[in-house]
Amino acid sequence: MMRFAIALLLVLGATAPAMADVFALTNARVHTVDALGTLEDATVLVRNGRIASVGKDVRIPSDAVRIDAAGGEVTPGLFAGFTNLGIQEISAVPETVDQSLEDFDRGAGFSIRRAVNPDSMLIGVARTGGVTRAMIGPSGGSQVFAGQASLIRLDGASNPVSHPDHAQVAVLGSRGGQRTGGSRAAALQQLEQGFAEALLYADSRALIRGAQASSLGFSRWDLDALLAFIGSGRPMAVHADRASDIIQALDILKARGIPMVLLGGAEAWKVAAALAAADVPVLLDPLDNLPRGFDRLGARSDNITLLHQAGVSVGILEGSGRDVRRIRQYAGNAVAEGLPPEVALAAITRIPAEVWGVGDTYGRIAPGMSADLVLWNGDPLELTTWAQRVWIEGREVPVDSRQLQLRDRYREPRSAYP
Repeated sequence: MMRFAIALLLVLGATAPAMADVFALTNARVHTVDALGTLEDATVLVRNGRIASVGKDVRIPSDAVRIDAAGGEVTPGLFAGFTNLGIQEISAVPETVDQSLEDFDRGAGFSIRRAVNPDSMLIGVARTGGVTRAMIGPSGGSQVFAGQASLIRLDGASNPVSHPDHAQVAVLGSRGGQRTGGSRAAALQQLEQGFAEALLYADSRALIRGAQASSLGFSRWDLDALLAFIGSGRPMAVHADRASDIIQALDILKARGIPMVLLGGAEAWKVAAALAAADVPVLLDPLDNLPRGFDRLGARSDNITLLHQAGVSVGILEGSGRDVRRIRQYAGNAVAEGLPPEVALAAITRIPAEVWGVGDTYGRIAPGMSADLVLWNGDPLELTTWAQRVWIEGREVPVDSRQLQLRDRYREPRSAYP
């Protein structure tokens, strides 16, 4: 048994990427996504998982491991704004779907953080696209309140959740109406009702828990979650596409002093001025531009550009975990629709981090920031570019996936057998 354990450790040590407490990426084109902009022939110095220094004249200590980027481009690790990565593997296989509920009445109290699968094959696929962080959220069940979203890191840790239950999620519009009897009006009322009952619950919690006041529409689990959320400063992510639904949600949350993050927003360009005035960021898919329903008749391919021009903070999302690796492709397409390249890169790094309140740690290459870094062999917004090396908190992680392993395995025939 001891021999087996020793052998296993040797194998793991041989296959794991090298890790150094101090290393310097030299000879790189560095996109800081910060005040320094893009630096040519620059160096990024990393110490103990944090960025120690970045610039053209960085002093490299003698104990640092030097990594020559050979003119490659370095960006912050990409940040997936909102997805189901790690909580849904195959939508048609129920035992791999943990983001949604069936026949179980739980809304705001539904937390997916304990269901995240660190061994999901899709996490490796996302890393090959340079993704190092992701906000993952539930789709919920029969309520407007879908549940609580959590932030994860993609380093293969047994517990990848870094910020559990970090935001509440609500579903409005026609989808919300389907959950509340068929009317979007009822969905908006349920949103207001949840906040009102949470405050009532705060005043009479003992009576409610003692079942002496059972007339409330939400369970104590949901009310506990809402009560912890109200006044916390954490945002509510709202799925909505129709312009009128967006404005109604904005009014309800503004009255409660709750920050709002808009997800989707196919018609957000119509109300861009109101979103900018209320400082509401929008996370969207720039390629999702078809009028696939009456909520989305105003969908257009330059939505993200119009929002940016109006002063709205815009980030990019891909709801499906299997396609999270494509967010940089979406950013490139946004550039084709008029979004400035530096804003497009920020939309998949700095802006999502800021939207979720972690912009002081992730999304930029600056002293003190987490050393989530990607070395690319070319322009990161070009489709033919790929990630050569990836670091999360200063630790190099594999740029590999099951698909790549299968490709390599069967690229060359090993025998006469098929």
